[in-house]
Amino acid sequence: MIDYPDRPIDFTLGRQQQVWANIDGYLPSDKSISHRMILFAALARHPVRLRDLNRGKAVTLLLDALQQLGLEVTPGQTPQTLEISGEFAQATHERRVDLGPSSAAARLLIGMLVGLNVPCIVDGDETLRNRPFDWIVEPLNQMGAHLEYLGRPGALPIRIHQAAFRGGAAQIHIGSAQAISTLLFAGVAARKPMSIRYPVVARDHTQRIINSFGDRLQDEQLQIHYQPRDCAIPEEISIPRDPSAIAYPAALFLLCNRHQEQQRLSFDNVCLNPTRLGFFNWLLACGFNLTLEVDSIRHGEPVGRLLLRGGGQPRAHDLRDKHQFHAMIDEVPLALAISCVLPGSATFSDLYELTFKESDRIAATRSMLNALGLDYQVDGYDVRVEGGQVPSVQGAIPTFGDHRLSMTAHVLLLAHGLQATILEGHCYQTSFPGFAQCLDRLTGREA
Repeated sequence: MIDYPDRPIDFTLGRQQQVWANIDGYLPSDKSISHRMILFAALARHPVRLRDLNRGKAVTLLLDALQQLGLEVTPGQTPQTLEISGEFAQATHERRVDLGPSSAAARLLIGMLVGLNVPCIVDGDETLRNRPFDWIVEPLNQMGAHLEYLGRPGALPIRIHQAAFRGGAAQIHIGSAQAISTLLFAGVAARKPMSIRYPVVARDHTQRIINSFGDRLQDEQLQIHYQPRDCAIPEEISIPRDPSAIAYPAALFLLCNRHQEQQRLSFDNVCLNPTRLGFFNWLLACGFNLTLEVDSIRHGEPVGRLLLRGGGQPRAHDLRDKHQFHAMIDEVPLALAISCVLPGSATFSDLYELTFKESDRIAATRSMLNALGLDYQVDGYDVRVEGGQVPSVQGAIPTFGDHRLSMTAHVLLLAHGLQATILEGHCYQTSFPGFAQCLDRLTGREA
């Protein structure tokens, strides 16, 4: 279990335009793409240099695990650059790797190790042990894997026994990019054809990367068909910036400049994959001013610029569409917080998948907001928000060690000139290690 210190917010926000423009260097690269590119680099038969890698805890834990399994991870000239080389060591004894709280790292690694037929025990901290793994274990076992629960059924730790993965057909019953990607990594590593049926479109990074590297993958009408071909993993891979991380400084800018039409802020080299843009489309629906401009395609991913403008007459807006929900699943706590303080009202429907993220994000987000004098009504997995609420600090703000809640609390405090202590506030390091420096630059505390 990673212990994160509390973070007192005892400073206020600077509003100068030149300060807003100076945060660019602190923005992280995409965490989801970083996980996937690390594993593709591990599958390559040659050294692969990764540039602009996300160095949050969720990513560095995966690098640590690969080193324990025999691969070489060599630092580059900058902290965001490294090289992965070597092969998985022949097992003379059973290895055990700990992925901390990172579900993506654990699930995707399990898929790859199954495909490579590498025995291992995969474990995590208590947070990760409480997250579901049955919806990757069951289809993998049906396709020839031999995965064994060592504790509670459906949860980590899991032992990967040596077994011949044969691919074939699988059906996933929950909307999850991690579930799809886990199966695909098993198929790619084993070089076995497979088909996957799934219930709703989620992030499709793995599918795009597979196609860009030369294997054949069709993804249509909620069904994937994968066929190994000539997979050519590049010797150098560059990773764009993370739209889910950029959501927080973007939201802070927009909330602070609702009456400042002359203000502008842009972010370049951003991943603009449509399955990741639900939050920004939701902001547009609320009435905020922003534009998205694709200027290149990199390893199958649209990359470009996000331009924000002040002004507008934003109001709280519903989230009812399942596809949009999955395109902004990590930003829903932030959207709920924004809805509380905007005029109007909003309904967020069918948020079931939030209940098994880093926390139960329906309940945890509400507790965090309650500490700021805000609230919403919960009916099963639906949420009703009455807007126009005014934040006021009621005490220390809980985050439950969830990086998305910590960053949401930071945004609310700074946007409203409030000061408070955010419990385990440094947990933003899971995905956005430069978040504190970004805020220091915004507030003028760092020249």
